[in-house]
Amino acid sequence: MTKNNFFKVILFVFTTILVAAVFSSSYPQYKRQQFEIVPFGGFLLTSNLQTLDGDLKIDNNFDYGSVFNIRLSNDLLIELLYIHSETGVSFKKEYYNNEEYLFDMNVEYIQGGVQVETEAGRFRPFAAFTIGATYFNPKDNSYIGEWEFSFTAGGGVKYYFTNNFGVRAQWRFLVPIYFSNAAIFCNNGYCGITVNGGTYLLQYDLTAGLIVSF
Repeated sequence: MTKNNFFKVILFVFTTILVAAVFSSSYPQYKRQQFEIVPFGGFLLTSNLQTLDGDLKIDNNFDYGSVFNIRLSNDLLIELLYIHSETGVSFKKEYYNNEEYLFDMNVEYIQGGVQVETEAGRFRPFAAFTIGATYFNPKDNSYIGEWEFSFTAGGGVKYYFTNNFGVRAQWRFLVPIYFSNAAIFCNNGYCGITVNGGTYLLQYDLTAGLIVSF
């Protein structure tokens, strides 16, 4: 995805917060609700994955998903997270300048963890930590998908314009997805991409979404 599109996503995040602030200035009370559902969209960036023969590149692209929160106390919530991104995978061999496009791929995160709110009013900064799994699912059926352990850490702000509606803007660091001593993305029994000794893949995203609380 182009830099121009990435900056549009950033502009959308901060515009959403600003619009919510303007239209919510007259609302006096903010009750902390038991449950929150947050559908969101944003942009996902990915580092290269180093292998024995070169670098595996996963394209930066848009992502979307949802968060479900269950409040345990005034400032602590359980956080259940799902992220989906559609991207592409290329391989650049070591000592060569050419890059070979391999396949389109879906990336899915399934996570559970906690969220901590640091303020009580309309404007609530927060931090969140989750742990779970990531599924790399090639759209080409000749390649085998990969399940990997992963966890996320990040933070952001929530802004409520009624007791039941608000917006949430967040940056999230998807840390690290670790591959060790294995062949990955095998094709019809042939595994030409091998990780030896361990390497990791880093991803991070910037997202904005609508809060529905009850």
